[in-house]
Amino acid sequence: MVVVVNRQSRRTSHDLERVHSLLRAHGVQVAAFHVAADHDELRRHVKRAAKAGAPAILVGGGDGSMAHAVDALAHRRSVLGALPLGTGNSFVRSLGFDPHDLEAAVAAVARGTVGRIDLGRVNGTYFANFATIGLSSEIAAATPTSVKSWSGPLAYALAAVRPLFAHKAFRARIRWRGGRLDLRTEDIIVANGRFFGSTPVTADASLVDGRLALFTTNDPTRIGALRTYIAFGLHRQATLRGAHAVSAAKFEIRTRAQQWISVDGSLLEKTPARFRVAREALRVYLPEHGVAHG
Repeated sequence: MVVVVNRQSRRTSHDLERVHSLLRAHGVQVAAFHVAADHDELRRHVKRAAKAGAPAILVGGGDGSMAHAVDALAHRRSVLGALPLGTGNSFVRSLGFDPHDLEAAVAAVARGTVGRIDLGRVNGTYFANFATIGLSSEIAAATPTSVKSWSGPLAYALAAVRPLFAHKAFRARIRWRGGRLDLRTEDIIVANGRFFGSTPVTADASLVDGRLALFTTNDPTRIGALRTYIAFGLHRQATLRGAHAVSAAKFEIRTRAQQWISVDGSLLEKTPARFRVAREALRVYLPEHGVAHG
């Protein structure tokens, strides 16, 4: 197997030696071990290993690392092993792992339970967990990796202050089969996985249901944006006034002013956006009673 770890991820410096020892303890044979300096280098290592026919590629990092990895592994034979070393680790949570249990992730690789999961795709980029348009994208861009390394999830709250006051609400038209929304909003979330942070985007969101889950509100005020973030933290976003939660296989989103699209925390695309589900596009190691088997 090939292992690629993101040096910038929050837990890498603390757990790098532990990754080595856990792989040895579980009898996982490693052909190459790379510590990438950033997301771009991580992606290059993953893509090179997949093209060379590596049967499994273990990626250590957070959701941003997983986003770059799955974009390189979509529709390939290589199996992804997700090692949680990041801040939120929403993707591994969606797979059914404890997001902080590194040993369980390595044990799953050793056990060899492999399943296929869906990926989302926005314009030309595949994503594992979620993409955001609007304020969340600006917060992701404003959150330094160095701050996440010492403050964890608090980093996003600290980084949100300036975008919260500087960001302007935008007009969006969202279309899906059988429906349409025209609204003015601060934020749009489109999830392939189950979680946005530690909160399910919708009650039935899943990595294997062939659908994306979209959440937004028609409250364009800064207070409304703050209220949405608090509601997600309390798992009560569905009770917000003006909330819209929709599940569909495809979404078309156009905005009057062009907006950045953050893919699992990295600014990778811009509106207009064409979202699609890529069914069973990724092979991945799962916990014993994980999200999908096969």
